Amino acid sequence: MTEKKIVELEEKIAFIQNMLDDLNMVVFRQGKLIDKLNLETKELKTKLQDLNSPHSDQMVVNDDKPPHY
Repeated sequence: MTEKKIVELEEKIAFIQNMLDDLNMVVFRQGKLIDKLNLETKELKTKLQDLNSPHSDQMVVNDDKPPHY
């Protein structure tokens, strides 16, 4: 192989390595976001189940009429 060809291949490899690193960071950030969203979903499900439970003390019925009545 000629020196020029080797340099071109090295440049392509460097570009591909850089692109791979960038893609790995994207996947890593998305994984963290997915974990966070899963945790929030789990917390929301728990809160919803607590609100829907028959023994929930958090259910407050407001029978007050609005001010315009």
